[in-house]
Amino acid sequence: MRKKVVYIHPGFSSFVQKDISLLETEFDLKIHFFSLKSKKVLPLSFLKEFFFLLKHLISTKIWIIQFAGYQSFIPVLLGRMFFKKTIIVLGGTDCVGFPSIQYGCFYNKQLKPFTSFSLKYAKLLLPVDNTLVEYDYSYQDNDYPKQGFRYHVKGIKTPYKVIYNGFESNKWFPQKKTENSFVTVAADLNTRFGVQLKGIDLIISIAKDLPFCSFYIVGGKELNFEIPTNVILIDRIPNDQLTDFIGSKQFYLQLSMSEGFPNALAEAMLCGCIPIVSNVGAMPMIIEDSGYVLMRKDRNMLISLIQLAIQDQNKDIKSKKAREIVSSKFDIERRKTELIKIINTL
Repeated sequence: MRKKVVYIHPGFSSFVQKDISLLETEFDLKIHFFSLKSKKVLPLSFLKEFFFLLKHLISTKIWIIQFAGYQSFIPVLLGRMFFKKTIIVLGGTDCVGFPSIQYGCFYNKQLKPFTSFSLKYAKLLLPVDNTLVEYDYSYQDNDYPKQGFRYHVKGIKTPYKVIYNGFESNKWFPQKKTENSFVTVAADLNTRFGVQLKGIDLIISIAKDLPFCSFYIVGGKELNFEIPTNVILIDRIPNDQLTDFIGSKQFYLQLSMSEGFPNALAEAMLCGCIPIVSNVGAMPMIIEDSGYVLMRKDRNMLISLIQLAIQDQNKDIKSKKAREIVSSKFDIERRKTELIKIINTL
């Protein structure tokens, strides 16, 4: 019989769906969705989660929670009481705080204690990059000088293991490139922090200065303010069409103020897009020398960086290098092997 494992998540994002698919090959997953739709539903979400865990209390020993926050509090609490091995997969939001844009679990005064408790008393933490543990943050000066759970939770001793995200290179392919075309994929741009968090404000601010460039924002239909004519807002694209669309663009922009290990960036690199990223999270490590890093949140620096990228005579080399990095270093099978190994070890 396959080992039964509890798996709790706050929504079926592509990240969550991939991990479920990986784990289901080895374990009998007992999956529970914890709704974070609004504060009004939180009491009901806690109650449903509590009874779900009671149902599987005897038959399971390992509980995996996708991200720290409200959804991880009861599993960690009950886990300590009943000697369960609680594992929290850390993705980004749960390790940071950005008061300037009201973003992150360590900005939110209500969410912070639930997150801190979960991180301190879980059996194991699985961040997707070392920068979620702790790193010096210098992209802009309006927030904390460091980010990561060790910075925000003082004295934390919970063991952790970094397991990078994984990607299927046989699902993402380069296409014929449109010259001077830039694309970014963003979600939740209608939130109070979305536009600044994903660097959309920077793209819009520079577009008029680069009229010979086209900037495509996938997910940008949620924007409701005036934009330059060379910024094209695209609604969400079906997954089966996304490869062709992203693959036809020459550059991929990920100018976020905060990121863990962004899926969209790696998928764009598999499509042969040359990455231009902010000096945030795992992104400089991911792209190596296949693209460009914006060291500070500064529009003039970004304009210069884009002009440099356009004039680069080695664009084809960088494009091939971008795909090679992700396919060789961040393959989906590597994440699968490491996840299964760590669970079996526990």
